[in-house]
Amino acid sequence: MSTDNSVERLLASYEAQTFSALSELQRKLIAAMDQRETMGGIQQLGKIAKEYKQTNKSNNETLALLSGVTSNTISTMTSDPTNSKVSTVLALLDAMGMTLTISRKSADE
Repeated sequence: MSTDNSVERLLASYEAQTFSALSELQRKLIAAMDQRETMGGIQQLGKIAKEYKQTNKSNNETLALLSGVTSNTISTMTSDPTNSKVSTVLALLDAMGMTLTISRKSADE
């Protein structure tokens, strides 16, 4: 019986440690998901692309290769994104590791 009790205690300890580790991992995952950063509206696309290029030591040609969009299109799109196709904006955002989010306007917009 002593061996059975030892095994039961070891299993209980293992389950408690596993539950604790999973709970901590879940907490960290939820915190990471809540840290999505909103970069701004479509008018900010040029600024966002410029910051991305500076941070990643990149240029329009690199973004063109990554996105499948021409360098000229990227240049035009970042200077006046309001006339860009959604598919083009999505391709550029994807190349920069970003996504498009649609949200309601705030009362002051």
